Amino acid sequence: MDIFLYNTASRSKEVFEPITPGQVGIYTCGPTVYNYAHIGNLRTFLFEDLLTRMFLLNGYQTKWVMNITDVGHQTSDGDAGEDKMEKGAREQQLSVWELAKKYENAFLNDLERLGVRRPDVLPRATEHVVEMIELNRRLEEKGFTYTTGEGLYFDTSKDPDYGKLANTNMSEQRQGLRDDLVIDTGKRNAADFILWFTNKPNHIMKWDSPWGTGYPGWHIECSAMSMKYLGDTFDIHCGGNDHIPVHHTNEIAQSECATGNPFVRYWLHTAFLVLTSGKMSKSKGGFLTVQTLVDSGYDPLAYRYLCL
Repeated sequence: MDIFLYNTASRSKEVFEPITPGQVGIYTCGPTVYNYAHIGNLRTFLFEDLLTRMFLLNGYQTKWVMNITDVGHQTSDGDAGEDKMEKGAREQQLSVWELAKKYENAFLNDLERLGVRRPDVLPRATEHVVEMIELNRRLEEKGFTYTTGEGLYFDTSKDPDYGKLANTNMSEQRQGLRDDLVIDTGKRNAADFILWFTNKPNHIMKWDSPWGTGYPGWHIECSAMSMKYLGDTFDIHCGGNDHIPVHHTNEIAQSECATGNPFVRYWLHTAFLVLTSGKMSKSKGGFLTVQTLVDSGYDPLAYRYLCL
């Protein structure tokens, strides 16, 4: 029986053809563990649970990797702002390590209450910094990087395919139509993104690197962890559709430029959970958690059924 998937990369429904017959490798952008996951976030993981169960039902061996982001995710989702982990730790008067452990445990408990299978591999970003540094070194050796006072950047002008997932018009972007978004005046192009932060003297979590003491950018984290466990090219990458224009676009660029190989064959994205007041978001406050459902008298499995 053929399995059809809607591939964001082609904007079309395609027959699934695995790299290795009978096997499927899946990577999921997991939570940034600075707060509780809201039910909009969890809807994405419910979809991925359904996806992996479907493959298992059809006789595939699955390897599902979901990362835990515990460093490097800025409040802007790009390079600007503050690390969400350090901001959350300060506001909640916890150490960053206590914060990460608290919300990682809460997230895994939410998955269990929703009947979501635990992924086969749950790598933490802070435990894979060596792999991130090595991936950055490969990019540097191939001429895709440059440094500023803020850190090590990926030069998007060196990648002719940059923006292909989001159908980004890079010629317009490089002409300066988004100069208002450039925070670091040393950046060569508005779309360039940071691979390693160095100019963050008050950042608690930091490591030595060839570019100075600092910490990894959010995008390099997912590339390093996904390729460590699934290889340079793997079958499926999942995430919310808000990741298409920046995070997943940057993952593709740095991964393919580092390896010279296609990164992912099928990109699967979920849409937002929208309330009458608009998209559910932590930054806007008032978000609903699994515990909110329980406190309101709803079984979490009822929400799972609603999403299905």
